[in-house]
Amino acid sequence: ALLRENSLFGVLSLLTGQRSDRFYHAVAFTRVEMATAPATSVRAAIEADTTVGLKLLQGLSSRILQTETMIETLTHRDMSSRLVSFLLVLCGDFGVPDE
Repeated sequence: ALLRENSLFGVLSLLTGQRSDRFYHAVAFTRVEMATAPATSVRAAIEADTTVGLKLLQGLSSRILQTETMIETLTHRDMSSRLVSFLLVLCGDFGVPDE
């Protein structure tokens, strides 16, 4: 996945309640600040303030939508169409309007 500012990753075990054996790896193309939080702390924050849960849900919904778009882009087209569609997705998500 390509993530933007204030994005989350590695939260599957938080939602399922099961420990995940997945290994998450991040590569930054720009300077970033990254923070970690134990699942117990995140759960406590959600229980204490519902806006935390809503923000988490918004972030996860955005990732699901991005994944669905990528699957749609990569499945039912020839190679050149997939490339054009992928570039359009990148422009929409990360592009900066210019003359």
